[in-house]
Amino acid sequence: MRWRRLAGMGAAILVLAGGTGIATGELPRWTIGGTQMVLPTALEPLPAGPIVLPATGAILFVGDSNTAGSRVGGGGFAYPATFLAALPVGSTVHVHAFGGATVGDVLSRPLPEGAVALAFVMLGTNDAAPRAWLSAKRRIPLETYRTNLAELVQRLQAKGARVVILAPPPLGSRAMQQRLDPYRLAAKQVALACSCLFRDSAAAFMSKPDASWLQRDAMHLSPEAQQQLGLWLVSQTTNAFAAESSSTGKPNPASASQPS
Repeated sequence: MRWRRLAGMGAAILVLAGGTGIATGELPRWTIGGTQMVLPTALEPLPAGPIVLPATGAILFVGDSNTAGSRVGGGGFAYPATFLAALPVGSTVHVHAFGGATVGDVLSRPLPEGAVALAFVMLGTNDAAPRAWLSAKRRIPLETYRTNLAELVQRLQAKGARVVILAPPPLGSRAMQQRLDPYRLAAKQVALACSCLFRDSAAAFMSKPDASWLQRDAMHLSPEAQQQLGLWLVSQTTNAFAAESSSTGKPNPASASQPS
């Protein structure tokens, strides 16, 4: 019967596609709860000591949807909010992040007004376009990424900020991670060239390598991963968990700004 032949052909196509995905490394490491990360070897921090938080002044987070929290319910559930919850009451944290952002996209928008004491920058996933032919997004050349990231650092430094570059977090398939890895390394190279601090966000997830840190799309951090990243970042500072609010896991709404 015709419908049986069509069903058989459909099944064969699915098997072939699945086999191709496995062979090329495109198939994500899906689990019941989401996606496991393909964890790379963590890049060494620059410098090795803790990040000194400013006694006064604003802290700024610059990034894409993982920083904006647009896939986990908003900025109140993203890692900058977890970071803020561990700071003394009255600390000021601003978020300048939006979904799909490349470094060039961030450069095309004005930074928040006012001085910045410390800035965290986590960009590169969208520049790498790790889905390749599975997405309409096109890869930004690696050298352009370096140039743009250095320009962004210079703009932040002009606002008085000490800049911490964070390597973009790991992804959920071997092929996607291979496309991202050069951009992770380039982020560290820019930090070194621009006299910035550098931390590898992958280090936040090494303690539980089998956890489903990513959502089903194999790119966006899960709610648990957002909290994990925020707490890990606090642990990289000199006053980690100093504030009583760190035990609540909730941001200080009077001090947190919405993503721009």
